[in-house]
Amino acid sequence: MLRAILMRAGQALLGLFALTLMLFAMVRLTGDPAYFLTGPGASIETLERVRAKLGLDHSLPVQYFTYIRNLLTGDLGDSFRFGIPVSDLVLQRLPATLTMAFAAIVVILAVALPLGIYSAYWRGGIVDKIGTIVAALGQAIPSFWLGIMLILVFAINFRLLPSGGIGGLSHLILPTITLAVEPIARLTRLLRSSVIEELGSDYVTFHRMKGLPERTILWKHVLRNAGMTSLTFVGIMTVGLLTGSVLVETVFVWPGIGRLLVEGIEFRDFNVVQGVTILITAAVILTNFLVDLLYMVLNPRLRTGAST
Repeated sequence: MLRAILMRAGQALLGLFALTLMLFAMVRLTGDPAYFLTGPGASIETLERVRAKLGLDHSLPVQYFTYIRNLLTGDLGDSFRFGIPVSDLVLQRLPATLTMAFAAIVVILAVALPLGIYSAYWRGGIVDKIGTIVAALGQAIPSFWLGIMLILVFAINFRLLPSGGIGGLSHLILPTITLAVEPIARLTRLLRSSVIEELGSDYVTFHRMKGLPERTILWKHVLRNAGMTSLTFVGIMTVGLLTGSVLVETVFVWPGIGRLLVEGIEFRDFNVVQGVTILITAAVILTNFLVDLLYMVLNPRLRTGAST
């Protein structure tokens, strides 16, 4: 098991290194931030002075190794636009993203768990038909379009909810729904197929012969085994929500780290784009690693295979 853990950790570090190289190259293809910061009428001397201040006057290999050195010490650099450390910007924006992500997780679990389980239990019934429609529409509708439609209906036409920004509970409703719809559809579909498979297992027949209530069989035994199939998706879904949806935060002008990333791209703020993307990717890689470990803990066969 230790060997498997070390191998997965090595793969995670290698993937993170490859990402830093690719990200470093891609953000520099967007243009020179010195032109944006100085304006169209700036002289060559002014441009060179700004580049020297930002460290952009060095060769690309030197810039990259400087970036890696700072990254290893936890320094994400300073924002070209705001003039403050990127880590401070992330800490300022993170609470807004966490608030929306937590609300979305509550909605997703409250809807997808019972809908997925009872769609499988009452297969072909009205609940199953509702679950199928929800799964199909949720995966087909783009989140940005859904967000715009919700704004048009509930904020502009009926004036029931705010169209964007951060504030009280009313500001949270529309972005939470928009963020939760697609994960609800995917989790419902995964759970339905997994529960259908588990309901045909011998242990379910055995528990029914023992006289266990159907609710206990479904929520204690079937869900525990069916949940293994959905474990990877739940982990990635949680990270995706915690790091914030770029589109949702942009549509609703939600001041989270997803919108911070968009602003960094718009203003060619290299350090912001690199810093936020690295943090998001590191969270995804770490979650995948933890999910792999959880699989080993829950499934003894994986531990046995890892040790051989």
